[in-house]
Amino acid sequence: MGTWHDLDVGRPIAAPLERCAELLGIDLAAIRAAAANVEPYLRADGTRIWSLMQLERQLRPEAYGRRRGGYLDRRRTPSGASSQASARSG
Repeated sequence: MGTWHDLDVGRPIAAPLERCAELLGIDLAAIRAAAANVEPYLRADGTRIWSLMQLERQLRPEAYGRRRGGYLDRRRTPSGASSQASARSG
């Protein structure tokens, strides 16, 4: 059985802006513009790191469905489901 040191978790959750630009494949100027609307995490040594997911949401808002109140839309309803429900009730 492995330990938490052995896990390969893929990309990190948060990183410095330069590393975020590399991981997301976007130029540093665009990352800095997006970071203006995202509050960074502060490490114990004072280093500022930014959430990759929050930056990605700033850069590509159309990729994340929204519901009223700002919640993410997790439910996916098939396009035919609403027409079948109205046919049954009528």
